[in-house]
Amino acid sequence: MKIFDKQTSIAKRLAYAYATAAAIVLSIIVIGLYCIEISEINRYQKAEMKNRIALLEHSVSDINTPQEWQHLKQTLQKLTPPDSDIYIRISSPEPNFNFEAPFKVDASLINKHSGFSKADINGREFRILSRIIPAQGQRPQLLLSIAVETYLNETEDFLLDLAFGIFLLFGTIAIAIIGWKIAKTSLQPVDMLSRHARALSPQNLSARLPNTNLPDELSGLVLSFNGALERLEESYNKLSTFSSDVAHELRTPLGNLIGQTEVALSRPRSKEELEDVMHSNLEELERLRTIINEMLFLSRADHGELATNLKPASLAQTVRETAEFLEVILEESGHRLHIHGDVVTLVEINLFKQAITNLITNAIQHGSPQSDIKVEISATDTDACISVINQGENISASELNQIFNRFYRVSKERKNSVSNHGLGLAIVKAIANMHGGEVFAQSNNHIITIGFTLPLRPVSAAPILHKA
Repeated sequence: MKIFDKQTSIAKRLAYAYATAAAIVLSIIVIGLYCIEISEINRYQKAEMKNRIALLEHSVSDINTPQEWQHLKQTLQKLTPPDSDIYIRISSPEPNFNFEAPFKVDASLINKHSGFSKADINGREFRILSRIIPAQGQRPQLLLSIAVETYLNETEDFLLDLAFGIFLLFGTIAIAIIGWKIAKTSLQPVDMLSRHARALSPQNLSARLPNTNLPDELSGLVLSFNGALERLEESYNKLSTFSSDVAHELRTPLGNLIGQTEVALSRPRSKEELEDVMHSNLEELERLRTIINEMLFLSRADHGELATNLKPASLAQTVRETAEFLEVILEESGHRLHIHGDVVTLVEINLFKQAITNLITNAIQHGSPQSDIKVEISATDTDACISVINQGENISASELNQIFNRFYRVSKERKNSVSNHGLGLAIVKAIANMHGGEVFAQSNNHIITIGFTLPLRPVSAAPILHKA
């Protein structure tokens, strides 16, 4: 049977633990004290009996004649009244030299040799000490015995056990109560943290648990918990911003679709006019599909999807292949693309091409017209580094930390909003993370560098994939 359920307070658990430990320790102490006390009582009683029998032995040893013996018997009789706590028996082959006081002790119960023995006399326990006294003169050999009732009879032994039991019981209860009070006092910081935790709510995301004047055991926990709250607040704010941005991005094409359709239906239109409206609506629908597909991709990346279809590839050659699809855009914008360096590693080709496309497109849209765009590929001991460099307006440090966020635009006017949804660099970050890499961005002297790293993976003997 379980002693506690899951809701039992820690204070009660500790009090029970204190009581259990106290009961065990006190039991050991009580048993030890009991054994020591019994041992000391027996030792004291034996020492007392040895002293008394030594005195009697000295007196009896000096007796040589029957007359002296009779005088000794009278003396012993006076020293052992009926209420005496010591009983003497002297036995010998000659009846005239026998003595028993204050009552007879069965000779069969007495040790016939020198030493200690025990006997039950009339329901009472006695300890007996015997000594053999050699014959001397007219006196024969004697067996001198003294009997002393043990200090602990049955009643006294029971009372002692009862006293120890009561001491054990009340000691355990007292320690349990004291332990409960100690536990409640010690757990006051936990109660305080619980009250603060109950006050946390989405309406007050900046609230944190207090981390001052706490025990060492709780300080680390509170710091970790506050760190989790900070991450949750950041995620909540990002989600809130993201929801607003999604609504804004979807509202524009939807508004265009509704407006164009309402205008088209406001009066009769020719076939050519309706076809123009349908083509315009199709463009807006394509824009919506692009946004949705990109959001679905980012959602899969957020849920831990990894790049698995890894193949060996020349990164420089893959960039050239990607640039071929951007050739028209590069020519129209007057930009010139240059590729420097090369690294061969394992990548998911389609994802890598998507990341390069987004970086080059970003450089075209935000770079200075008629300027050069460089793609630099290098390697360290552990990573391949792909950097896209272009000329343009400097980006502040605070904005550099946000350009990889979804729907973030350095330009607050949201220019190029028809073709630019603010998701390009977020997708680059997701692709880098899916490969186990990281993104980076720098801005200095109107030179903008944005790129990502990929971990270098050993390439097998398989052929390197690139277009011939």
